Amino acid sequence: MIKYNFDGHKLMYHPDRVAQYLADGDCYPLYMEISPVGVCNHRCIFCAYDFIGYPNRKLERERTLLLLDELAECGLKSILFAGEGEPLIHPDIAEFILRARDNGIDVGLFTNGQLLKKELAEVILPALTFIRFSFNGGNRDNYAAIHSVHPDAFDTVVENIREAVLIKRQASLQADIGAQFVLIPENSEYILAAAETIKDCGADYLAIKPFIQRELQSYQLQLQFSNELLEELLSSVENIAGSSFNVIARRDTFQNYGVRNYDHCYGASFITVLNSAGVISTCLPYWEQPEFSFGSIYEHTFKGIWNSDRRKSVKAHLECTLDTHGCPPNCRPNAVNEFLSSLKYPQVKHINFI
Repeated sequence: MIKYNFDGHKLMYHPDRVAQYLADGDCYPLYMEISPVGVCNHRCIFCAYDFIGYPNRKLERERTLLLLDELAECGLKSILFAGEGEPLIHPDIAEFILRARDNGIDVGLFTNGQLLKKELAEVILPALTFIRFSFNGGNRDNYAAIHSVHPDAFDTVVENIREAVLIKRQASLQADIGAQFVLIPENSEYILAAAETIKDCGADYLAIKPFIQRELQSYQLQLQFSNELLEELLSSVENIAGSSFNVIARRDTFQNYGVRNYDHCYGASFITVLNSAGVISTCLPYWEQPEFSFGSIYEHTFKGIWNSDRRKSVKAHLECTLDTHGCPPNCRPNAVNEFLSSLKYPQVKHINFI
């Protein structure tokens, strides 16, 4: 049984929404990523959003709670609290998570974990489908160098992961507790140590993914890993997996880095994002660019934004004129776009002979 699918998509489990899109050309989204705050307590050297400048802004409590009700009415299935800052900095993050879950929406959380105190974990873990820690160093010094924090932060995060696992076990919670390691030359020698630490904490998995290059960010990867070195690194980590600990080496993402078999973007009907300024946009790479924004939640309801002429115009650009080969590689809608493109424009003959 496949327990996780980080490189593919899950649209086949939502045939009604796909059928609506194919028939009508549009639908309400299934998934939204929400950035509660712009600020962050870490400064990871490979941060994808450092060019934004870590703005001191946060989503307004009352408007966000109302938005979560609006999203449920539109049939949204899942929300990931992540974004350009650290979600746990928002003073109302627990209330957001609980409101979404009470509305029947599955909730995930990406965090560096340093602010996950026991009291907060006890409140939010029962409402989460998963929590994933950004953990990109193998020991105190390497972690500090990658996350640009004091080495003591490593100890705090490790202890917070342990505490989260303990809370899960004591309360028999269903939330998956995992970690993600972005592989770059500066931490490649420490990947096994990181995996051993996460396993020792009792987490469910460690996922290893490539660094995704974007033109505007400060960090620029000068040299890609050779296939031989990459396989050596990934295989060494996979060897420590066990019956209760998964190592998810995202080989497809490494090997197919930047490969696209479609020209335009269709996934923005199923996936959307909300930044900490309250602006709903097409996707993460473009959520600070006005030409890819749909509208502000402080000016319109979600339905008003989604059904607006503005969004229709942006959607037409995505699906008809945007050249996705100029987009950042391995974007969130990538696998969704592959699937939808194959449905809209089949590349095989005699499709009725199933």
